[in-house]
Amino acid sequence: MDDGAKREANEALVRRIMGHISAGELQEMIDLTHEDLVFELPYGGDLMPAPVNKQFFAAIQEPTFSQFSRFSIAPTEVHAMLDPDQLVVEYRSEGEVAATGKAYLNRYIGVFRFKDGKVVEWKEFHNPEVVSEAFARG
Repeated sequence: MDDGAKREANEALVRRIMGHISAGELQEMIDLTHEDLVFELPYGGDLMPAPVNKQFFAAIQEPTFSQFSRFSIAPTEVHAMLDPDQLVVEYRSEGEVAATGKAYLNRYIGVFRFKDGKVVEWKEFHNPEVVSEAFARG
């Protein structure tokens, strides 16, 4: 596969992952990650140690997404890197926090690396102030 085709396949994979997240198909999303996955959420605070492996990442998906009455996420920009197995993706979420009824609208930058047709590294940067506001009671 040439570099262009590899980049296209990797972008399609990220879009599939976000589609599964939006549909609440968490296991299908996890299945698209490599066994050696390293996930990092640098602004995740005390609730998210960094980095984590695939087993920890999989274990937190249901508890995380069960906190939303609705949630969707979609890419807005994809930036190719020199290495065809790396992408930087900008994306946005739209949701509602179940406990507060508040809107959850966040922006992200994800740095992805791919191996064997799956995501092997995913570093996600988001605005932690949006999280605090959406989950704050009162």
